[in-house]
Amino acid sequence: MTPEDITHALEKDILGGALAPGSVLPQGALAARFGVSRIPVRDALARLASAGLVELAPNRRTRVVEMSRDEVIEAYDLRLMLETDLFTRALARMTPQDLDRIDYALARSDLEARNANWAEGDALFHAALYAPAQRPRQQAMIDGLRRACRVQIASYETLPEDTDRWLADHAALRDLCRAGQTTAATERLRAHLTGARDTLLAHLA
Repeated sequence: MTPEDITHALEKDILGGALAPGSVLPQGALAARFGVSRIPVRDALARLASAGLVELAPNRRTRVVEMSRDEVIEAYDLRLMLETDLFTRALARMTPQDLDRIDYALARSDLEARNANWAEGDALFHAALYAPAQRPRQQAMIDGLRRACRVQIASYETLPEDTDRWLADHAALRDLCRAGQTTAATERLRAHLTGARDTLLAHLA
């Protein structure tokens, strides 16, 4: 297997909840699992670290990223600041074609909401909301924060348990985009993210 194959497999395990936050990833065990030497395993772990999914400790032990309560709060504070700002900028530039892409992403999100791909549908929808802003660096920062939060969410399966609420939020956001109601749309996004944060924090408690 190539480092890319190993990276993809481990990312799927981490984001799917098979590897919980804090899980140790021994290089020897991974090499045996994938039938390779430790070299491609180290490469894969370095890629996962760059993506913010694992932490490379000084003792050479690699762990799935694990966030404390304060770190979760900080991550969502940053997400609220960055995502509401990006969404406001996107709303000012939305074209009919952008709205059609949001419709498509909403349909995909609805279809995948109750299966194992729910997070991909959710990410696709939010990406469609923010794309018109055309700010790739800000989007990259958001993507990193979303991945870190998703690792914690996957461990508790919190958002899938709250599916009806976040699907209703998505539909409302689409409707407000189409109506051109910038302030209401931004406030609905703020409430959407705050709800996700509070649900995760309740499980951490």
